[in-house]
Amino acid sequence: MNAQHRNGMSIVRFVGRHCGGRRIRGGAAVIRTAALVPLFAGLAACQSAQVMETGSLSSYKDFVASDGMVTKTKYRVDSAATKNVKTVHVIPTTFAATADLDKLGDPQKKLVATAIDRSLCEALSEQFDVVPISKPADMAVRSVISKVKSTNAVVAGVSTVTSAVAPIPVPRIPIGLGSLAVEAEAFDPMGKQIAGLAWARGANILTNGSRASTAADAFELAGDFSSDFSALLEKSGDPMKSDFELPSMKNVKNSVAYAVTGKPTDPDCAVFGKGSGLGGIAGGALGLPPEWSEKKNEAKSIADGTTGSGPTAGGAKGNAAKGSEPKKNGPAASGSKKT
Repeated sequence: MNAQHRNGMSIVRFVGRHCGGRRIRGGAAVIRTAALVPLFAGLAACQSAQVMETGSLSSYKDFVASDGMVTKTKYRVDSAATKNVKTVHVIPTTFAATADLDKLGDPQKKLVATAIDRSLCEALSEQFDVVPISKPADMAVRSVISKVKSTNAVVAGVSTVTSAVAPIPVPRIPIGLGSLAVEAEAFDPMGKQIAGLAWARGANILTNGSRASTAADAFELAGDFSSDFSALLEKSGDPMKSDFELPSMKNVKNSVAYAVTGKPTDPDCAVFGKGSGLGGIAGGALGLPPEWSEKKNEAKSIADGTTGSGPTAGGAKGNAAKGSEPKKNGPAASGSKKT
């Protein structure tokens, strides 16, 4: 996963959770408040997004709402079931049968779905051992895209040019921003749901760069979804509730290596192909469509004992760790309440 996604999201969460409840006095208050004005102004200029429940998950029972500054979620997690998980299968991302995909064409759909597969596999590999489906696993995860608001590629292109010629940094034009809504769940080898997440987030003018593609914002937001879903599973708790903490040197090293080379940390994540690496970083800085810099690596076949990328509507909803379908209307689990 792109290190900027994870660290940037942590900073945003920290500001949102800690600055609101703290009394700051004197001259420091003025300085700190002034420093936060651009941040909150930028977050205000964002595309709205709504959590979706399309029926794609095996159960929505006991989901609780928990929203961040720019992200909306509903979730549940069985902490007793997830705390002992060591190994995980990553099922290829699909689209809900009723998914609203706006103006995305088939290449853009595949781009967004693959971005989720790669970033989620990379994020989960920080805490769990990702294994191919030919081997047993303690947990399987699957993601379903429920809605995509496409980016206005023309406006994004103009914004990139404006920023390039301006003598000072210029925020992105707050028109034509995209959004992404995803539903995801984790289930045990018996097919019982042990965690679920309905997630939505819109792009904003400060933290999301402008790229001339209808899929640009959804492509970038895929990493934010993966960060939050992996946080739900790693912490067995509210993905929107986390104190700011510095990542370990190992995670920093892995994140930088992945961002530069595109090579996944866990070899079993290579089934989803390599990331765009330096080409993607350069392309993003220039506002080029992510389609131009994406590696065209073909995913390995499921028949070869690995999960392949198959982001098409009507595809398999995912198999549990031993190949069974997730059970519908599984038992309720305890969802921790956001404070």
